[in-house]
Amino acid sequence: MSQAIKIKKLSDNNISDYELLTKHGDDGKLCYCSFWHQKWSSMDEYHQIQRENPERLRSCVIDRVKSNFHVGVIAYLDGEPCAWVSVGPLIDFFWAWKRVAQIGEDAKSIAGIMCFTVAPKFRGQKMQVKVLTALKKYGSEKGWTAIEAYPFSDEAIEKHGAALKWTGLSKGYESADFRKSGEHWLSSPEAKRFIYTLKLS
Repeated sequence: MSQAIKIKKLSDNNISDYELLTKHGDDGKLCYCSFWHQKWSSMDEYHQIQRENPERLRSCVIDRVKSNFHVGVIAYLDGEPCAWVSVGPLIDFFWAWKRVAQIGEDAKSIAGIMCFTVAPKFRGQKMQVKVLTALKKYGSEKGWTAIEAYPFSDEAIEKHGAALKWTGLSKGYESADFRKSGEHWLSSPEAKRFIYTLKLS
């Protein structure tokens, strides 16, 4: 019988699983899901580091873990890593500073999902909903009051393709009881994006 999904915080104990899930983005470039933790002058700068010094990306995330930032979680199914979620209190992500400015002190207890990646082997199995369901309990145990997600609209994904699916899909969030609560601070007419919120008791 299949076991329930288990959520584990990224730590020194599961770095190898994190590397397995995040070393390469779906575009084939070295990623490590590190974008959210550093200030970039432009996307060109980030892509240059991806090409020329990807170890900097990995080291940044490892340093954050060792400094006790909540970098993200790994979901396990029957003991096998099936998904990576870059999630934690908004104050733990440099990239979320505009959102932190919007909501103020509550940013300490509201978690944001920066990226949602399902391992190729587990795709097409409604894994997003299953992982989010497990993440609800995990978040409550951590004392989070809410979890936010930032998916692109279906229209944006249809227009620009799978390159925008790294946020997770809006339908998956809706199926896990997240509700659209506003427009994302970087939304644009070319790529509409929204904030989805799940309140935790």
